[in-house]
Amino acid sequence: MSDKESLMAQELKLKVMKHKVLCHRGAHKYEERKDIATNVDHIILPPFSLQPPEKSKPGRSYYGIRVVTGSKATAGSNSHYSIQLIGENTTTKTIDLAFHIKRPWNRRGTFDEYLIECKGDLGEVQVVSIRNEGPKAMNLIANWYLDFTNVINFQTMSELTFSFYHWIGEGDHFSNPADSSTINQIEHYPNLMKQRITQIEDRKKVYIWQTFPDIGLPSAIDENFYVPKDEEFEKAKIQDSKSNKFMGMVFGLRSDVTNIVKIKLSDLFGTTIWNDQPLRSLHRAEKIANSMMDVRIHQHGNPDLDDTILYACEANRWISDIEFGRQLLNGVNCVLVTLCTELPDNFPVKNEMVCNSLCRGLTLEEEMKDHNIYFCDLGEIMDGLQCKEGTHCAAPICLLYVTPANLTIPIAIQLKRIPGDDNPIFLPSENWLDWLMAKMYFASASAQHQQVATHFVMCHTAMEAYGVATMRTLPDCHPVYKLLRPAFRYTISVNVVARKTLANPGGIMDKLFSIGGEDDRSGKNELIVRTNEKYNVHWSNIKRNLRERRVDNSDKLPNYYYRDDGVRIWDAMECFVRSILDLFYTDDTEVENDSELRDWTNEIHNYAFPAFHGGIQGRGFPQQILTKNELVEYCTLMMFTGSVQHSAVNFGQLQMYGFVPNSPSTIRIPLPTQKGSFTKDDILRALPTMTTVALAAITVNTLSYHSIDEIYLGGYPTMWFTGDKERACVTDYQEALAVINADIIERNKKLEIPYKYIMPQRCPNSITI
Repeated sequence: MSDKESLMAQELKLKVMKHKVLCHRGAHKYEERKDIATNVDHIILPPFSLQPPEKSKPGRSYYGIRVVTGSKATAGSNSHYSIQLIGENTTTKTIDLAFHIKRPWNRRGTFDEYLIECKGDLGEVQVVSIRNEGPKAMNLIANWYLDFTNVINFQTMSELTFSFYHWIGEGDHFSNPADSSTINQIEHYPNLMKQRITQIEDRKKVYIWQTFPDIGLPSAIDENFYVPKDEEFEKAKIQDSKSNKFMGMVFGLRSDVTNIVKIKLSDLFGTTIWNDQPLRSLHRAEKIANSMMDVRIHQHGNPDLDDTILYACEANRWISDIEFGRQLLNGVNCVLVTLCTELPDNFPVKNEMVCNSLCRGLTLEEEMKDHNIYFCDLGEIMDGLQCKEGTHCAAPICLLYVTPANLTIPIAIQLKRIPGDDNPIFLPSENWLDWLMAKMYFASASAQHQQVATHFVMCHTAMEAYGVATMRTLPDCHPVYKLLRPAFRYTISVNVVARKTLANPGGIMDKLFSIGGEDDRSGKNELIVRTNEKYNVHWSNIKRNLRERRVDNSDKLPNYYYRDDGVRIWDAMECFVRSILDLFYTDDTEVENDSELRDWTNEIHNYAFPAFHGGIQGRGFPQQILTKNELVEYCTLMMFTGSVQHSAVNFGQLQMYGFVPNSPSTIRIPLPTQKGSFTKDDILRALPTMTTVALAAITVNTLSYHSIDEIYLGGYPTMWFTGDKERACVTDYQEALAVINADIIERNKKLEIPYKYIMPQRCPNSITI
């Protein structure tokens, strides 16, 4: 046995120097960067205060350890904790560090420092292993949230940061290396290899898959087994939710949502809400909507982040064709508009029908050839969906026209998929009441499609599937894990709540929507099935999506701010992802040979997105990523989906749905079979009852709420990336976002209705609501 092998076969003798001299406790704080689009950034710590003796003993080595407890509420603990340093030469014994503090209470937002003297030389520390030994008495707090540890090698004066950012329960232990690395980079370091393998094995025991073979949703966390504490809401968010009486109703934090019909809401709405009371005037709907807007202003109080008026109500703007077109481009279902160069066979619009709406002196065919005609087709996806008794839902198709003034307006609407004598095509040049009702039917169908398909399935469930797969296959130190971890914050817990209160049988979706219903054959469930039959993960790649819908040309389709802002943010995000991955992969071969990446892609392909109704396994996600460009694209896609895409389809819900005539969640009169059949009274007869109007306003106010502990795009309060080059990449990304944010603010000053939903300053890193 060589001398080095002999040294590694035994543990070094060590001792912790006397407490009075060599232990120190202090408090840390966060520095808030005002020049970038985020809430929090760098943690501020003072220089290490403990130093080795001036005259060290022969054969001794000295290491400084700083253990940083998180700042989040309840992060502190009464537990003792022990630590083990695993070096390149050997390892230490396990040391109970808290034993050397008179008061082992680890307060949140504090750090402890220790100076350790070793007989021998550890070399550079590769792994820090920490164990929560639990409190020394009963009825004390055991769970502890560890941010990170610093280790200083006083022989070389090098300092390493070991990131944790985990809850550590009594008896639990976590080990992490200092540097980000792929498995190929550490294959000759058995200590590091063992740490990675052990961490993944432990994670697979708590991140368990649940599948939905009946409706085809992407796989999710098995909440019936366990929701890992690292995925739970922090105390600040829970308290914020409970203090908001409406959020408490929606998420069941106070009482069952059905009790809302028994609550007298006269203080807020100026009326009493009864179970079956019809809406007697549009003024009453406006009053409810404006009351919700007042609540929103009170909640945030920041006009730079939130609108202060409900634009649909203002001067009856909701009736306008211009507003209708604006909402299709820049509302919450902003992914429907598609270039029309040839009319669908089931949408027989003739030139003579729409010629009065065309302003260039061209025929419909010529306008289509010049790329001035677009359409939104909900006919196939919404056709024949079962509705609750006494409610109705269209399967509409809408034709749009870009005017010479660069306004996008509707020029024809068909309410059912199959053309026929009983399915008239409504036109703006004919009866104004027919046209208004046609737009209401379309908006109602779009609202239900948006909430179920665009929002819930394509954002929420997809991101949870990515998150669970990542936790099951990638260790903390993998650069892809560090890139993606902020994109999954709260998503699992949000979805667990959504499956229990929003999308569950008898939940809020069923109460609000025409297509709701508690049985398995409900229109809502069928819409989920149809969405999953067609869903492809590349839908979330905004640049590919825009190309496929042929709406990527800003000269031909102007004022599409979701596209303009989204593409700029995608490019900045993609540049950031590439800059990080370039530090770890020099070529495609290194990507292909990364066995942990293979496990990750296999997990997503085979388990996160299982085949459904004859569809392809993985739903567009590959079984193996072979090139760096592919890896960059898929990492960017996930980060974009959980942040920008979700913000685009979520945070405008109060604006779109708060005033119920603008986008009714339910229509209560049948679809027309002929023109000229509506009366003015039909507007109110078509709208939901007061109970549903109030519940809809409360729900969308809640769903578009920014939490008090939100972390916005580019925010990295956790020090996942600790290397100088990595931190430089993060800074470059934040500065790029700051430029985009400033440009959006300046652009919005010139707009009658600003587009704020995805500006980096108000776009969370992840799905948090």
